[in-house]
Amino acid sequence: VQQRIPQRFRVKRGQALQQQPILNQTVPISLTDQLQVAMGWSSADQAVEVEEVQERYTEPAGIALSNECDRFFVDSVYKSVYFNIGTPGTPISSNETWTDGVAKLRAFGVPEDLLAVVEPRQQSKLQASNLAQFNPQATISTIFRKGFFGFGAFGVDEWAWDSNMPAFTTGSFTASTPIVSSAGQSGSTLALSGLGTYAFVAGDRFTIDGVYGVNPISYVNTSILQEFVVLSAISGSSTVTLSISPSIIASTDSQLQTVNALPANGAAVSFKGSTGTVGATMTATTTKINLLANPAAFAFVSADLPKNLAGAVAGRTPGSKTDRVSIRYVDQYNIQTDQMPRRMDCLVGAAPVLPYFALVAYS
Repeated sequence: VQQRIPQRFRVKRGQALQQQPILNQTVPISLTDQLQVAMGWSSADQAVEVEEVQERYTEPAGIALSNECDRFFVDSVYKSVYFNIGTPGTPISSNETWTDGVAKLRAFGVPEDLLAVVEPRQQSKLQASNLAQFNPQATISTIFRKGFFGFGAFGVDEWAWDSNMPAFTTGSFTASTPIVSSAGQSGSTLALSGLGTYAFVAGDRFTIDGVYGVNPISYVNTSILQEFVVLSAISGSSTVTLSISPSIIASTDSQLQTVNALPANGAAVSFKGSTGTVGATMTATTTKINLLANPAAFAFVSADLPKNLAGAVAGRTPGSKTDRVSIRYVDQYNIQTDQMPRRMDCLVGAAPVLPYFALVAYS
């Protein structure tokens, strides 16, 4: 499956025609993950023990599948998100951190429809931080009575908690002064020097001194250091060439420009979770991940598995916009063993489509 990315254009000045190329960019979404729950019993079991199949077996299996789809989706996308707020391993307790995150997304042209999905411990911090507020009273009352922070606040249209949000462990390095090793670097790799012994992981995030992000619609300098994410794990010492996203594109003629300037030789590099930029260290730290995003940031695909299966009875959930996940249910009687195996399956895929429409919030 290919998901199209919206076109990007640069506004030109003057009467003369200045034609720009059409960039039909797509993101591939592979439907290769088949998730299943299988069970079964004999006809004797069904006669004397098995009852209320829908409530006792089918519904719990469906819930388990749905939860695994949820976990699969977040695991598939969060390591591609480069914008971030908070500190690894520390739940966010300041409302300003959240509003700063919203402001960051706004600066990069993200539409107003925002959803925050947070893990339960972060949900608790949100409640504790806002119980003492005086207005609006109905909102505070809801937090107090239900222990749930789930309404529009801080520029976010909807908040939800999710116990399946992943744990992420940052990379590490010994005493280092990470710097850009040569001027003029562009594209999806970056060479650094000044490192001690390091072990970077996919999902490590960093900024480069003097390299600021640009708004992808107006191409205005946001005055916010562009954040990058490491795409693949690598270990070693002294020097490294990282695979990164977004690509470093500074050309003011490019429709895909991401930054105001290419990194300077010797520019300081600051990793999220490190102690700084000079003689710094970074300890592997396990942190929970939360997401703040516009829904267009990601795509989740669920395919309808066939239900015309020889010798079996099969059904399928509609997989509509309300159901989200298409789940097939199959049962079959084995005359040789007097067993009645049955299974529930779904075929899913996920991908980041517009990663700059989202940010990771550490907790």
